[in-house]
Amino acid sequence: TQVKYNKSHDQLIISSGTDGVVSLWRMSSISSAPLLDFLAEDEGSNDAIPLNESDSDDALIKKNEEHTDSIYGAVWSRNDAWVFASVSYDGRLCIGHVPSAEKYKILL
Repeated sequence: TQVKYNKSHDQLIISSGTDGVVSLWRMSSISSAPLLDFLAEDEGSNDAIPLNESDSDDALIKKNEEHTDSIYGAVWSRNDAWVFASVSYDGRLCIGHVPSAEKYKILL
């Protein structure tokens, strides 16, 4: 079993293991930059609140079940912060990506 965090967006984590599944997780509770929305109503206020409860919770975002054997390794791309790859013991290479909706939650 392996767990890797995204070095550009540390709330994103991939996990893989002997079940042949690569899981993409959002772990806002341990992130250095949790998903927050600043209140605009009070000028000068630096108070922050979660976007909503479901957006700020740790959650499974996506499962890739394309492997037929145990996963040997999983890594985040060095060139694109939204792409990850995994390879299984049978030599199958699978490429995954962070869904657009999740990207927007992080970037906006």
